Amino acid sequence: MIMKILPRTQFGNPILRAKARKVSLNFLKTAKGKALIKNMIHTMRRSGGVGLAAPQIGESLRIAVMEIRTTPDRPKTKHQGPIVVVNPVIKEYSKDTVLGWEGCLSIMSIRGQVSRSNSVTVEYHNEDGKKVIEKASGLWARIFQHEIDHLNGVGYFDRIRDTKTIMTRSEFKKRVMKKK
Repeated sequence: MIMKILPRTQFGNPILRAKARKVSLNFLKTAKGKALIKNMIHTMRRSGGVGLAAPQIGESLRIAVMEIRTTPDRPKTKHQGPIVVVNPVIKEYSKDTVLGWEGCLSIMSIRGQVSRSNSVTVEYHNEDGKKVIEKASGLWARIFQHEIDHLNGVGYFDRIRDTKTIMTRSEFKKRVMKKK
């Protein structure tokens, strides 16, 4: 199968503000479902993201893909994934929260600080339709929360408490990444 980079839905598109539709597990077995997932992973990787939700490629489906890779912004990060998350629900949020920088493939040029639970317990189905219950912490928990927010019509920018932290990606690289 030839993989393709899917066009990404940009900030302002109404699909990003709507709750995505639940996915039939039978869809995952179809050629269309398998191709969608492969192309989402390919698009996420080629775009430099750690996650991509179906609404971000114009599909109102409760599917997201996630993967942590080493990048220039995260040189010491441990590789995790890729995983496919279908019909996810966060069952438990830790009380302890962490303020961290986030960006988004639907609004590439902006970064901001968002407070998220440091750990979450998530129930979802994988690409084979198997039920998974996973406890995630740190960056992995942040990605789960960010992608599930997308499936619920919420953007990370809705969670920014201090708008003075919002900056362009180039300023982020100069001011924040330079300090690391």
